[in-house]
Amino acid sequence: MTQAIDPAKLKEAAEHLDWVLRQYPDNDDVQALLQALSPLIEDALQGRVLAPVIRTDIPGTWNFGDGRYMAYRRPSVNGAYSRFITEMGGGFSEDMKDIVRRLDSARGDRTTRGR
Repeated sequence: MTQAIDPAKLKEAAEHLDWVLRQYPDNDDVQALLQALSPLIEDALQGRVLAPVIRTDIPGTWNFGDGRYMAYRRPSVNGAYSRFITEMGGGFSEDMKDIVRRLDSARGDRTTRGR
């Protein structure tokens, strides 16, 4: 089954990503990412993204593999970007949601042991 765009979730993710990237006005790498993503962010904000976009077609994807934005954690560029590209791709599949539930459950089991 093909993923579908949830316009509300995508808009929220785009707003957050835009805000996060603007928190680093003096960093050339982050500002270059903002400039590259601006057309997609604007499309997401205006509800013009109607079909999922392939991750590798989104600017900046390869830069995250080399850890370029790891230092920008408060707020997190990696987290905001990941959420945005997930929503651009149509959100999590049912299989991925199941994996996340299992991981959350396992984390919960570990954090409650010994209390």
